[in-house]
Amino acid sequence: MTIEEIRALLEKSLPPKRYQHSMRVYETALALGKRHHAEEAKVALAALLHDCGREIPVKESVEKARAFGLPVDFIEAGQPVLLHAKIGACLATQKYGVTDPEVLEAIRCHTTGAETLSLTARIVFLADMLEPGRRFPGVEELRRLAREDLEQAMFTAYRDTICYLLEAGALIHPAAIAGYNRLALQRKNTDKLSSDDGNKKK
Repeated sequence: MTIEEIRALLEKSLPPKRYQHSMRVYETALALGKRHHAEEAKVALAALLHDCGREIPVKESVEKARAFGLPVDFIEAGQPVLLHAKIGACLATQKYGVTDPEVLEAIRCHTTGAETLSLTARIVFLADMLEPGRRFPGVEELRRLAREDLEQAMFTAYRDTICYLLEAGALIHPAAIAGYNRLALQRKNTDKLSSDDGNKKK
């Protein structure tokens, strides 16, 4: 299917507000992808379809996930809206003919993140959070970071999301914690190397 064919089918499948959000994510992801030298075709496809799983009502998500043979952990069972990402990856293949593993990863992980993510997945994750319709404290700073330093933007996005969920007493998926920990460790190791180099020069 071409991008235009996918857009047409997506518009028929999603509620209007969800489709409009998807188009804003698509445009945001293309801009970020260009800035960070990502493969445009992969970014375009993943961003456009990132929320295709939203055609399934939340109350039917657990049943639909199990019908696809997907594992459902206790956090997803307790907060089934999270399942739209996994379901979306299945629908992307079944309904839209997507087979590229990197595109499917970006769709599957755009809500929770993961310990490691491809460039395409990082761009879609951030574009979903930063598209022009999003309004939350710190969004403009995060948009600036996403343009300038993708890794710093991911670290900040994980950190701020986890803090928000903790304050709200909400469930936190372990994939988000794993993503945060991986980047925190990278930062720690980088700081240590910088410190060691500085000490050697003294």
